[in-house]
Amino acid sequence: MAWLGGGDLEILEEVPQERTKFGQMAGVLLTTAGLAVVSMTFALHDGVKAPLAASVILGLLWGVVILNLDRFLVLSMGFTRDRKRLVLITLPRLALAVVLALVVSTPLVLRIFASDINQQLFVMQQQESRAEASLEARSGGQQQANQVEAQIDTDEGILNGHLPQSITSPQLQSAQAQVSNLQKQASSDYQAEVTAREAWQCELTGQSCEGSSGKVGDGPRAQAKYLEYEQDVKTYDSVESQLSAAQAAEKSAQASFSGDLSSRVQQVQATARAALPGLQREYAGLEAGLQATAANGRKLNDANTGLLAQLQALSDASAASPSLEAARLAVLLLFFLIEILPVTVKFLLNIGPPSAYEVVAKLREDEIADAAHTRRVENRRIGESRSQTRVSVAADLQQKEADLGRHASTRIAGEMTKVLDATVQEWSRQATASLPSGLRPAANGAGHPDLLGGEDFGLPGGES
Repeated sequence: MAWLGGGDLEILEEVPQERTKFGQMAGVLLTTAGLAVVSMTFALHDGVKAPLAASVILGLLWGVVILNLDRFLVLSMGFTRDRKRLVLITLPRLALAVVLALVVSTPLVLRIFASDINQQLFVMQQQESRAEASLEARSGGQQQANQVEAQIDTDEGILNGHLPQSITSPQLQSAQAQVSNLQKQASSDYQAEVTAREAWQCELTGQSCEGSSGKVGDGPRAQAKYLEYEQDVKTYDSVESQLSAAQAAEKSAQASFSGDLSSRVQQVQATARAALPGLQREYAGLEAGLQATAANGRKLNDANTGLLAQLQALSDASAASPSLEAARLAVLLLFFLIEILPVTVKFLLNIGPPSAYEVVAKLREDEIADAAHTRRVENRRIGESRSQTRVSVAADLQQKEADLGRHASTRIAGEMTKVLDATVQEWSRQATASLPSGLRPAANGAGHPDLLGGEDFGLPGGES
């Protein structure tokens, strides 16, 4: 436990009273790791829907990872007492601890508020179902299915005797349209006639009407109003006569159409009977596709219970209930503080005075540094001595090489001198042998002139 808490066992042999502190730090680390195991197990089993055994195994592995990270964060803070440096090295480690705390505490919070989350998930799923149904009703496939269904209803109505309004003739349609237009025009012209007659009567009797002069009598204005009234009457009578003629034509077209209505009905029913099976098959295919899409949507909606959906459900439920929001924050803060506890405890320990363990650890570090420095100095001196030896040996070898070169040069010069003397004597002998007998010197060379002298060869002035 002391080693797990970051203690050096060799140093603890010298200061055994410090074991308790490191053992307690190990307990803190194991607490955060244990929470990480439970959190990951819940996250995998509840959110990812993994089997419980696999969730437990992966949760244990995650606990080992969190334990290793927390232990690293604690050990990396060292034993510094410089407040500024302590804050600077604590902040990034605290930030990492905060991230780990959020990751670890979130599944635990979701598990604690599981009942509220499940209730809100049901509400969310119902809302999503209604939204999906609305989208399906406005989809292209549903619109096409509605059109096909309407056509099927029309064809079935035709087969049951409910004839569509489209069964008519062009002559009857033209006559009906003309009658409708003339009726509207006659109504408008009649209203204009009534208005003109009232205006004429007002001008004639001197009544206070809109646009009248208010004078009694058949004056110019009254006569003008009368002419307008007569013109409107003629227009109305003309439209009435046209309407009567159009109505007569409509009756004639209706009578003509009634004669061949039976054949037209049979033709329309035959067309509907032939088209109905294909329309029914098309509608069945469209309906099957829509039902498959709706079933898939319902399946996905029911399966949407993962971590993200649970977080959204908890957020929505907390927004609707202040008490739930307060409880959620309290539980989240509790687990959050537990997860950042190792770094916080280490920071608080570093604020206090140095402990006996820290003093011994510092002395050991100094001893190790001094030993390393001594070895470095010794190695440097040994290296310098070896370097000087190599330089001396190299100089001696160079001197010996120079002496050997001079001796070799002297010997070579002597040998070359001997070779040169021997060569000259041989040349002299050969040259003497090649001279006439009278010119050859005596065997002992006495009484003969020098071979190199000009007088012995009869050359004047001793020239050679």
